[in-house]
Amino acid sequence: MKREEYKDQFRRISQKIFELAGDYDAEALFNSRSSALTRFANNTIHQNVAVDDGGIDIRLQKGRRTGSMSVGLFLSDEVLKKAIARAKNIVDNSQEDNELMDMVGKQEYRQTHGFDERIAALNPDERAKIVADAIRASESNDFDAAGIVENSATNMGIANSKGLWAWWNGTNLTFSLTTGGTSGTGWAQSQGWSFDIIDHATDIAEAIDIAKFNRNPRDIEPGAYTVVLTPAAVGDILMFMSLYGFNARMHLEERSFLTGKLGQKVFSDKLTIEDDAYNKNWAGIPFDFDGLPRQRVELVKNGVLQNLVYDRWTANKMKAECTGHGLQQPNQWGAISLNIVLAPGETSMDEMIKSVKRGLLVTHFHYTNVSELTRLTLTGMTRDGLFMIENGEIAYPVKNLRFTHSVLDALNRIAAIGNKQKLVSGFFFGGALTPGMIIEDFNFSSGTGF
Repeated sequence: MKREEYKDQFRRISQKIFELAGDYDAEALFNSRSSALTRFANNTIHQNVAVDDGGIDIRLQKGRRTGSMSVGLFLSDEVLKKAIARAKNIVDNSQEDNELMDMVGKQEYRQTHGFDERIAALNPDERAKIVADAIRASESNDFDAAGIVENSATNMGIANSKGLWAWWNGTNLTFSLTTGGTSGTGWAQSQGWSFDIIDHATDIAEAIDIAKFNRNPRDIEPGAYTVVLTPAAVGDILMFMSLYGFNARMHLEERSFLTGKLGQKVFSDKLTIEDDAYNKNWAGIPFDFDGLPRQRVELVKNGVLQNLVYDRWTANKMKAECTGHGLQQPNQWGAISLNIVLAPGETSMDEMIKSVKRGLLVTHFHYTNVSELTRLTLTGMTRDGLFMIENGEIAYPVKNLRFTHSVLDALNRIAAIGNKQKLVSGFFFGGALTPGMIIEDFNFSSGTGF
């Protein structure tokens, strides 16, 4: 089904929902996703899958009571009637929710980037050509290649009985490669909504260069090191910032490590961050799950915490302007910045490495998670290439280490920020458009044994 057909289908179904809802306020959230994935390992494609899925979440509301039901995209009138009847029953028998707000009416939205027909139509043969490039380069170095090429197209809409209508289409292509042998591996990954953003040839060369040098890594003592972080490693840190640093609800409930610091200098003056769904590199959604327009928000400027992101409820409680970052109702998480952009500096990756007398180059982190909230202490492991830097040169590979370090401390010890941004995905959710950076005295708490 084409984009316009999905859109027309949603208009028809949403109107039926509003008619059946009667004197209940009604909201419909439409989501469909067509995705296809080619997976390879040991220099062989071993999986090709394609999935079309999605559904419609129906939410009814009367006063401060709400009830929801989910249905499929292709449903009969009888199924829809039963779903509405059940949702009404839930509303009538539920307790009042004091955080529940009235549904919004008609809104105006800015246009975003986000849809590439070439990515939406990418077929198995075309994905296989990308895989073949990775395998050919790996085999020429006696390496085994593993990874994925995945393309997807998403249609999303929100409509309600008060006149709201919002619609968005987006595409995404992800290429990930792990290559190497028994003595060490290399890794690189790209994602983006457009072919113009992704350069899989560069990723292949990068992963192979890492694997070539990552042979027979040496043991190293844990401790504090100056680290050169790639964009992928920085992105892991920023993912947790979006949830615990910029989320207004975390501040309201005094659970953020930045509570009470709005307007204060809390990070290095080298750090400037914004949330911008309209940046050309993002397939940003121009509205949130309440249907409100998503705003570009300057979060940190030269180390000063300038703003937070708000949903309607937190904005009302904190007497602030809603920034259009709400999640689906009912929502206890607050607002999350999903389109983080960290401003680049003026230093290339090579220049950053040359500036380090002794330190570590980190390819990326793995299984990063929160160990303590008051300073947002994270813990995780390095992976697919950790290298000792001596006198401005990459000297030799070392075995992976576990890190345990406060984000507040780390982002106050930035020695330099790279001049080239890359769109990277977070391990659990979200991601960032970010350059690499140098952080001094980054704490590694233990070895990993591999």
